[in-house]
Amino acid sequence: MATGAESIGAVIREMRTGAGLTLKAVASNAGTSIAYLSKVERGEFFPSREYAVKVLNFITTYEMNRKGKAA
Repeated sequence: MATGAESIGAVIREMRTGAGLTLKAVASNAGTSIAYLSKVERGEFFPSREYAVKVLNFITTYEMNRKGKAA
């Protein structure tokens, strides 16, 4: 069974890669290092709620803007 850290990390990775975003782009927007985001995605670190919301909002907004331009 996946831990909470593994679960949220897997969601972030799936959303990030599905959006075609790099670790660098998301980490930069979140104001953190690529290494930290990578560890979150692998379930090694459990992110704060604020960090997770910031990352997920960025990915979601990016996706919405990308889909809006394609329409």
